[in-house]
Amino acid sequence: MIRIQNIGIFSFLLLAGLSTGLLAFFDSGLKGIVLLSLGIILGITFLFFQYGFASGWRNLIVDKNPSMISYHFLLATICSLFFIPLIGLNSGIIGSIAPVNLSLVIGALMFGFGMQLANGCGSGVLFTFGAGSGRMIIALPFFIIGSVLGTYILPFVIDVMSLGQIVIGNDFPLFVKTLINVSLLAFMFLIFQFFARKKKIQLNKKFLIGTIIIAILCIMVLFFSGSPWGVTYGFTLWGAKIFSALGIPVENFTFWNWPGPKRSLEHSVLSDISSMMNIGMIIGAGLLASITGLFSKSNWPPKAELISAGIGGILMGVGARLSFGCNIGAFLGGTASGSLHGWIWFAMAFIGTYFGIIYRNKVGYK
Repeated sequence: MIRIQNIGIFSFLLLAGLSTGLLAFFDSGLKGIVLLSLGIILGITFLFFQYGFASGWRNLIVDKNPSMISYHFLLATICSLFFIPLIGLNSGIIGSIAPVNLSLVIGALMFGFGMQLANGCGSGVLFTFGAGSGRMIIALPFFIIGSVLGTYILPFVIDVMSLGQIVIGNDFPLFVKTLINVSLLAFMFLIFQFFARKKKIQLNKKFLIGTIIIAILCIMVLFFSGSPWGVTYGFTLWGAKIFSALGIPVENFTFWNWPGPKRSLEHSVLSDISSMMNIGMIIGAGLLASITGLFSKSNWPPKAELISAGIGGILMGVGARLSFGCNIGAFLGGTASGSLHGWIWFAMAFIGTYFGIIYRNKVGYK
């Protein structure tokens, strides 16, 4: 029998989930409920398996442990095996394809640096915020602010040194294109696993199961929503709605006059895919945390770490917009869709992570 440790929080989140689901149904029908449900399950899954990107990258740099990052590439491998055929065979499904340009490089560097200051990436901020993390209570609002700032900057830099959108294997038949992309990602998984084995680190069954579950959920998101799962656009939309309510004319920004963003700004946040799934992730992680008692274990970090979390949130927000996403939308969604920008995002964000870890050491992160 499951014993709920924080019945008050559990009841509140359950009511919030049911209310949001009802509103989503009136706004976008069954699709809204499905996406909210997938978000809730993802929030539970990420928290249960402690499936982090920021910590996995840090483990590789600090402890020379490549194990966790290998599961990230396994996740992308499984997704790519389904993403590319689904995208290629269904005109109603689009991939996460973005241009290769200077904006991508700078934004990914900023994001990688920022996620080490905040101690979480886009999905990490969501599920740990839902679990009551004091650090993320600071990081998330600044992430949202940074995302809106990024929408102002992006139109000025998007065409600087741009090579356009580059899809790996795009000139080949669909089967060959899929094989090329899946092979590249699987090769990276095997490389990182090879070095993990050399350090006597065996395949972790818990993370393996978590990877497979998250991959299945990502494929379901693609199928039901028509595009890969993305986190940061939801933050951007929340911020734009708040700024607009405060009288700041974000609707005059060039970004919000592009067709997709313009449509999002004119409609309810409940009709936006990323927004609905973000709400779901927070609720899902919160429900699990209230059952396990994780809320009562959450302590406020030192002042220096809270300030750093705010700075990290700003950097991630701006960086995500300039580089077209985060570890989920740009790296996972990009590489799984066959877009070269996903690989470049990974490389640049990893460099940013390295310098972010140096910063962590200087301010004395615990």
